[in-house]
Amino acid sequence: MMITDIRPDSRSRLFLGKLRSAFFGRTLDVVLHSCDGAFLEYAGRCAAYLENLPPELLSQLKRCSLRYCEDMRDYFDPGHPDVPEGVGEEDVLRYARANCLIIERPKDSGVIAFGVEFSCDWEKEHGMEWTVRDGRALYVGDFMGISPWYADSVYATECRSYVYEDFSL
Repeated sequence: MMITDIRPDSRSRLFLGKLRSAFFGRTLDVVLHSCDGAFLEYAGRCAAYLENLPPELLSQLKRCSLRYCEDMRDYFDPGHPDVPEGVGEEDVLRYARANCLIIERPKDSGVIAFGVEFSCDWEKEHGMEWTVRDGRALYVGDFMGISPWYADSVYATECRSYVYEDFSL
């Protein structure tokens, strides 16, 4: 099992675990909405998917993260920018740190769906979130706890997501 140290959260009905992520080069917290055997098997598949994101999906997530970063550039201190000019898609994650993998109860256990919470240099207060379902990026933007199980139309109309090319602050 990729997710270890699973225990109940003392402040909620959630469970917390750890994922040693080779992809991100650090240990991530994992928030689990259940702890039964079938859910833990599902959570393990989600963690494995995150560790082996398909190249085209990873490229899209990086591109959307970069758009988010560049959109925040107007708020940087001009004398001490949080992210240097010229950062590209391949470098943007140097300025973001994955902290937490969030796995909700699936509406369909055959579909991989999860969120990832990040700290990032360009938005220190709100961080960043990736929401992925069924091999698709649904949301990239400030962390708001976006469920991967919303109707598709919600991401395009209500979530302020950098996945959509027409979105900008």
